[in-house]
Amino acid sequence: MPLTSAIREIKQKQFSPVYVLYGTEQFLAEEFISLARREMIDPAYADLNFSQYDCTETPLSDILQDAQTLPFLADHRLVIARQAYFLTGAKTQVKVESDPDSLIAYLQDPPEYTSLLLHIEADKLDERKKLVKALQDKAIVIPFAPLRDADLYGWIERRAKRYETQIERTQAMKLVERTGSDLRLLDKELEKMALYLGGNEALITDEVIELLAARTLEHDVFALVEDVVTGRLEHAFRTLYDSFKMGEEPIKLLALLARQFRILLQVKIWAPRGYTQQQLAGMLKVHPYAVKKAMEQARYFDEEGLRTLLGELAEEDFRMKSGQVDKRLAIELFFTRVASHIRR
Repeated sequence: MPLTSAIREIKQKQFSPVYVLYGTEQFLAEEFISLARREMIDPAYADLNFSQYDCTETPLSDILQDAQTLPFLADHRLVIARQAYFLTGAKTQVKVESDPDSLIAYLQDPPEYTSLLLHIEADKLDERKKLVKALQDKAIVIPFAPLRDADLYGWIERRAKRYETQIERTQAMKLVERTGSDLRLLDKELEKMALYLGGNEALITDEVIELLAARTLEHDVFALVEDVVTGRLEHAFRTLYDSFKMGEEPIKLLALLARQFRILLQVKIWAPRGYTQQQLAGMLKVHPYAVKKAMEQARYFDEEGLRTLLGELAEEDFRMKSGQVDKRLAIELFFTRVASHIRR
């Protein structure tokens, strides 16, 4: 079921006996759990009608027994079973083993006065399992995948309204470019900017983002390559020196540079073969916006030049770690060599 539909039903007090939450976007998953707790549980008796377990430490039979207990002085109870490892094919170290058949039996006639919420931080469920098939038939199954593109920018716009500010699409994209796509971090940045602006539906502008939004090292590397390929070497070195002043380790910076140039090479190889931005993002496990920018940057190089630069990065990594070269100087010299491979 789509997340928005599940939220709407819960707000209308239409509770399902069993929910399954899976996916790697934990900020949204935790928000959903908080909503379920607020809407399902009478706050006067919350401690008596809310339970939370770790499936790697508590037998599933004990969790189900709790779920079958009548609520105390209230109409509904909520039982959360985290780390529901038995829903995936991953090998997990556990203190106790759980019997999936007990949950299959529970699904045949689950009590309406309890909502059992199974949660696992995994990309997908193991649909070969009998239990997973039963849950897909009997439960509300909600995926929590990382937000991308329009969904991500729309979330930022809605989140800004929650803090009584406004942000337009162009600025939302700029914020993602600068800060990344982690929702927890984006939420903190929006809250910080709202406090700075004082609410009152104030507009978050480029200037506010430049002034307040935290830059990640990944963003700095991305901007460094962008500056070099577009001929802004002076600005690139200023960003590089700022990173050094912030205490960033040159070896880590070099590793991120290698990652960025590997992305450029992969884009250079696969994009001409008809792969879309979304397909490349899935292959490379990066945000589609990063692929879009990589496609723009890759056009400044030929494939041989990118392979040469990756070889030089590997050589500099060895020289840095073996103490053969000054770390900062090595990165500075690498950028001058990048400039020599650019096609104009």
